[in-house]
Amino acid sequence: MKALFAQNQLDTQRPLVTESVKRAVVSTARDSWEVYFSRLFPATGSVGTGVQMLAVSHTGIKLLRMVKGSREAGGQLRVLRTYSFADILFVAIPSQNMLEFNLASEKVILFSARAHQVKTLVDDFILELKKDSDYVVAVRNFLPEDPALLAFHKGDIIHLQPMEPPRMGYSAGCVVRKKVVYLEELRRRGPDFGWRFGTIHGRVGRFPSELVQPAAAPDFLQLPTEPGRGRAAAVAAAVASTAAAREVGRRREGPPVRAGSTDRGEDGLALPPYTMLEFAQKYFRDPQRRPQDGLRLKSKEGQESRTLEDMLCFTKTPLQESLIDLSDSSLNKMATDMFLAVMRFMGDAPAKGQSELDVLCALLKLCGDHEVMRDECYCQVVKQITDNTSTKQDSCQRGWRLLYIVAAYHSCSEVLQPHLVRFLQDVSRTPGLPFQGIAKACEQNLQKTLRFGGRLELPSSMELRAMLAGRSSKRQLFLLPGGLERHLKIKTCTVALDVVEEICAEMALTRPEAFDEYVIFVVTNRGQHVCPLSRRAYILDVASEMEHVDGGYMLWFRRVLWDQPLKFENELYVTMHYNQVLPDYLKGLFSSVPASRPSEQQLQQVSKLASLQHRAKGHLYLPSVREVQEYIPAQLYCTTAGSAWLNLVSQHRQQTQALSPHQARTQFLELQQCCCAGPLHPGCQPEWPKLPQHGDPWPGVVSCGGCACGEPAQCPG
Repeated sequence: MKALFAQNQLDTQRPLVTESVKRAVVSTARDSWEVYFSRLFPATGSVGTGVQMLAVSHTGIKLLRMVKGSREAGGQLRVLRTYSFADILFVAIPSQNMLEFNLASEKVILFSARAHQVKTLVDDFILELKKDSDYVVAVRNFLPEDPALLAFHKGDIIHLQPMEPPRMGYSAGCVVRKKVVYLEELRRRGPDFGWRFGTIHGRVGRFPSELVQPAAAPDFLQLPTEPGRGRAAAVAAAVASTAAAREVGRRREGPPVRAGSTDRGEDGLALPPYTMLEFAQKYFRDPQRRPQDGLRLKSKEGQESRTLEDMLCFTKTPLQESLIDLSDSSLNKMATDMFLAVMRFMGDAPAKGQSELDVLCALLKLCGDHEVMRDECYCQVVKQITDNTSTKQDSCQRGWRLLYIVAAYHSCSEVLQPHLVRFLQDVSRTPGLPFQGIAKACEQNLQKTLRFGGRLELPSSMELRAMLAGRSSKRQLFLLPGGLERHLKIKTCTVALDVVEEICAEMALTRPEAFDEYVIFVVTNRGQHVCPLSRRAYILDVASEMEHVDGGYMLWFRRVLWDQPLKFENELYVTMHYNQVLPDYLKGLFSSVPASRPSEQQLQQVSKLASLQHRAKGHLYLPSVREVQEYIPAQLYCTTAGSAWLNLVSQHRQQTQALSPHQARTQFLELQQCCCAGPLHPGCQPEWPKLPQHGDPWPGVVSCGGCACGEPAQCPG
């Protein structure tokens, strides 16, 4: 914007003189200022996301959070996540104030009192962008064996092409409703024909129409018609598009060469597949045009290989331009600032008053705000830890720590991923190399980030000091029903699903369908606020956010679904389920508890359950009337005298005394399972609040709606 003002000699004293200049200023502002031309709506996301506001503009939606600014007294808006309209398939409102954005590969759940206004506005934008669009998005996988058909996965963007004309003397058509329909007799792209013709990743072919739906044109740059070195990286970095990078790379390199072929590429150099050197050859700047790096070669043989290797090795001087061929000058400036931050964190450049945490947070924020710079960041760190010859003793170690942290927060592109993973695996698996352990940890963090999206909350100074000291985990308390405590080792990238799987493994549960029945809850305000965590939620992010909200927060482990039958071989499993089921039974929430005066058979059953409870506590003596009252649901106890209940319970004493406390708990659960066909009303499922797909639970108080039959059900807390 400043350059535009200077170019047209504009200032506060000189008004805009032409309409074209006015339009140029507005257009630049629309494209450059992230939130300025957006309509803002109050909205909240899940625990750990920090979403406070939703912005809708002509390009898409943005999730915002208010942060304290260095200059503005009231703070400033920080963009947490951006989604273009090309990514959004449709918007739904499953319940009041709940927005469900269905994307190609995930769902985003938000809550806003103005949900209907948001949906209307987004629908209008999407409808307008889809008009006359030549693109469709796949709603299901299509993997045919016929090579003439176009294979794709759900979420892929396909560019439609005109249907191939038939050969001379032939007609194109298909069988529709038991009759032959010819293409020439149908309207172009008519709904009855049932097939489309398109291209993706350089492949072309036909595919069924019902597997796709119209989509806005993706944010790809126009691909160059002529091959040119470095253009693949320029396009990929400019639009963060794996498809664009592959397409330009394919145009430049020609047909793929099979593994083991002796043919060499256009540069006369055959490199091992998926090495960082191969990535540099394809996407880095031309090394012959980089005199500022001080590279001087004495021979021409193997010239490019040696210069590429030098470009991937440690340097003690700051870069003057990006490693990846970025054509945008502003991105190039970001890359040089980023490299300076890398050097400062590793101790190879003066900090100039900045703390380690300041440098790290600035680097992570830059990668978060500008997704196109993440590959550049990874390449820069890999460069500085390769053949590190720094005079600082811990420079290389700090570089690996930085790579470990970056991999926990931000993913790389699909183009860089195999090269980066190969680099980390080579270090971790090659005997004798240093930093094998942290290289393996970096690979694990990267895989977790690719799967779950990466950490959101910036590390605290305490967490950063621990990571720099080589401590990458902490003990976190999880409470099971009945006050059972489990102190688990939580690593940088541990998510709620990891915790569920670890506790389930301790209970001898190994099947994925069993994991689905357990959830981690975060509890605040002395138990008044209970919120389930998404399986994708990072535990350290939740802990960091909760420490600012309520230092006395707790993390609960509870069972919320009861599809799988109970098992009684594992003692922790039995104790955990007994402790969760018992309070519900005593509150009369089970269908086994009669609503009116109990029959003789029911009296015997309830008294036996009371005797088992007494033995489960480890007691061998005859319980008192007061103790018996605690073992029987209140609505049943009042139907019979206390002394009569005591006599009934004592009848089962001899039988229960022979049991161990574990056996008593097991029998209690078995009786409940026989009476209720599970720990709920027969044939009913609890209406726990539904956990959104792909993460993002709702914030606030969980209100349990009870059983689908209308009977009350106890909250898992």
